[in-house]
Amino acid sequence: MHMANELLTPGVAAGFIGVSAAGIGYSSWRMRKTMDESKIPLMGVMGAFVFAAQMVNFQILPGSSGHLGGGVLLAILLGPAAATLVMSAILIVQCLVFNDGGLLALGANIFNMGVLPCYLGYGIYRLILGREKQIASGRLYLACFVATFLGMLSGAAMVPIEVALSGVSAVPFGKFFAVMVGVHILIATVEGAVTFAVVLFIHKMRPSLVLEGAEVEGMMSRKAVMVTVLLVALVTGAFLSLIACGLPDGLEYVTSGKTVVNESNISKSVTAVTRFQDRVSPFPGYSKRAPEGHEAGAWWTSLSGILGSLIVLAILYAVAMLLRQRKKATPAEQR
Repeated sequence: MHMANELLTPGVAAGFIGVSAAGIGYSSWRMRKTMDESKIPLMGVMGAFVFAAQMVNFQILPGSSGHLGGGVLLAILLGPAAATLVMSAILIVQCLVFNDGGLLALGANIFNMGVLPCYLGYGIYRLILGREKQIASGRLYLACFVATFLGMLSGAAMVPIEVALSGVSAVPFGKFFAVMVGVHILIATVEGAVTFAVVLFIHKMRPSLVLEGAEVEGMMSRKAVMVTVLLVALVTGAFLSLIACGLPDGLEYVTSGKTVVNESNISKSVTAVTRFQDRVSPFPGYSKRAPEGHEAGAWWTSLSGILGSLIVLAILYAVAMLLRQRKKATPAEQR
């Protein structure tokens, strides 16, 4: 669901860059206020996992595929503020390093896949869980599925709204909206099941990582869970990415070959940004640049999966350490 530059006008793109910057700023502020330092390693390994998982497309229709979003999963495990920062790091790395998602559209992509599903999905999750200290497993898993399903659909629904605001669409808003949401209902169902499975595993292995104050210790230590998630991320990026479905994802399916965007409405500045991004991205399409008519080799995809996961892990660890230092410095600064 990564939007391309051509789906937005510079004005709308700039507006959503501002909205997402505000969301990231608020999330950073919330992190400094409420940071649970024990979850810093979880931020890093879950960021690596979601990055790798997004490389694995799965077929949902004869001509379309989908991939994990991951925003609500992150919010369930980390809280909405930390999840927003993690998703922002993932999307920035995807855009700048792998040319996945437009540079102008980065703000919209962060809002659609990060800010909105993280906060809205987490709100739905908490609403279903309620305030009881003892929560039945069935309710926990139901909350995970429903929150993920609605969180992803909310982000998908924003795409036709943003395109409509840009005035570049060549099809009626209602038709674009219906098809976009319809396709993503299927993707959201799969993502809800994946979120359910990941939360189920972590809850069984270490309940306190899912529900704060859980009295049962679980079957694995916190460190063992972190190592396991990181290994799954690396295996996913290195090997499962090689068998990913090559069909267009949900957004590409809706927009490609259907003249959704009126090319006469695409400004020269948008085209220039796209050309610049194509030229400077070191691993476009999660592979090495190769001369026209040649293929770089599948192992470059594996390398990209491993490299991207480790870059995201390093960035998130650095950001978390910086926020922790600022949190500790705040009381002294106020005196």
